[in-house]
Amino acid sequence: MATVKDITTMCKVGNVVDAYEMAKADLNAFPQDIWAQRKMGWALYYSLKSDIENKDNVTFYVHIEELMNLNLLTVSADSLIFENVLWKLAEYIKNIPIDNIQEIDKLFSLFNKYTFNPSKGYSYLLKSCWRFETWEHLVDFFEWWNLDNLLPEDYKQLELDNKQKIMPLAEQAYIAYSKALLKLNDKEKIREFLPKIEKLMEDHPEMMYPGYFCGKLMLAIDTEKGDALNAVMPLVRKKQSEFWIWQLLSEIYKEDIETCLACLLRAVHSRAQEKFLGKVRIKIASIYLSRKDYARAKCHIEQMKQCYMKEGWRLPYEVQNWTRESWMLNAAVDKSDSIDYKRITDTILLNGTNKSIAIVTAINTVTKRVAIIYGEKKRAMVKFRNLDIKEGTLLNIYWIPVPKGSINIIKAELFNDDIINCTYIKRISGSVLKSTNNSFAFVKAQNISCYIHPKKVEKYNLKGGEMVTILAAYNYNKREEEWSWVCISVINVKL
Repeated sequence: MATVKDITTMCKVGNVVDAYEMAKADLNAFPQDIWAQRKMGWALYYSLKSDIENKDNVTFYVHIEELMNLNLLTVSADSLIFENVLWKLAEYIKNIPIDNIQEIDKLFSLFNKYTFNPSKGYSYLLKSCWRFETWEHLVDFFEWWNLDNLLPEDYKQLELDNKQKIMPLAEQAYIAYSKALLKLNDKEKIREFLPKIEKLMEDHPEMMYPGYFCGKLMLAIDTEKGDALNAVMPLVRKKQSEFWIWQLLSEIYKEDIETCLACLLRAVHSRAQEKFLGKVRIKIASIYLSRKDYARAKCHIEQMKQCYMKEGWRLPYEVQNWTRESWMLNAAVDKSDSIDYKRITDTILLNGTNKSIAIVTAINTVTKRVAIIYGEKKRAMVKFRNLDIKEGTLLNIYWIPVPKGSINIIKAELFNDDIINCTYIKRISGSVLKSTNNSFAFVKAQNISCYIHPKKVEKYNLKGGEMVTILAAYNYNKREEEWSWVCISVINVKL
């Protein structure tokens, strides 16, 4: 009677058929012997490998069914056999044509009786199966596979040999499952999945696209606009130049027609190719038609028609009907936008941000980075574009926190109010206190002792005794390792 080692040795040197026949003979003689089944399990693994190499699909199924009938083998006790089989199963599935749903369905009915442990082979099986987007049992497959079985390395970004980076397998899996749920439109299953994709977003903020699909899933179950908006905002800010993000936002704001139209207009004014904008232009035309704004509706319909004709695509029936209407024949084309879409959509970008008054405390002319104080014991180094700033410039900033205690400024504008209502920036008026032997000075007023740096003392030729009005900030002193009041700029000096 052969041993497991005998069988595997024969297979490794190419005697797969002989090893299979030997293992089968032993199994027939002792059908309920665990070692006879293990020998057969290894023989079948190598047979599956040979079937794939020889493209023998018929025999592959015979061997798979034989393997599944080995009732004494378990995933836990015979993990090595099953892990190797998983790789071969995934390899075979990878070569099934994407429209051959019957075959993937048949295979799934064979292996879905097992509960596998997390492994690289199991992850490879997942990746091989999610591409069958028209498979009616794709959601069942995901539920059987269970995304909790993803490995820690599945959450890491992948890098190909050519240094090109692609999204982590986990991110791809969550997206594929989201698409399958959206297609199935099972609201209960969507509700069950939403906490999981929200947890993924929380644990992995570096993943970009789960937020988009979280928003789509929320819309599918009629979630409140605010909740859907909060889910997609991190992605919106990163991808605000892409048409599809504004298309998604138009769905979130579908009850607010003015904002919905603004989002759609921003989508068509993005850098997207015209062939991607057909559905967006149809929605814009529909809104304009509801307002009897035929000239602007005609503009978007004509642009869509030209693109579809160029691509050789058939016009949607809705558009075909429009082209036969009298208004389409008689209206002049108006290419202008009916609303200030940029102002409206820029406001959306501020959703969920913090608003603060900030003061510029220093400017690095080499790196173009600016030091600001924007809160009680809050300072940051940031960059501003298209703003004329100097030390002492006051700003309104809209910001969100980012890792390591920094902030991402979404919008900044000059602060034009005469009244500063915050605890960390003050206008102080008082007498300059300066010792003859010191190059620095102080102003004491409003129970505050404010330090004036020697450079500012020299710049304004302060000798002591002058009445000054200064702009002060509660800033961090690196040398003393403490927070204290510091003069940022001198507004006026009176002798």
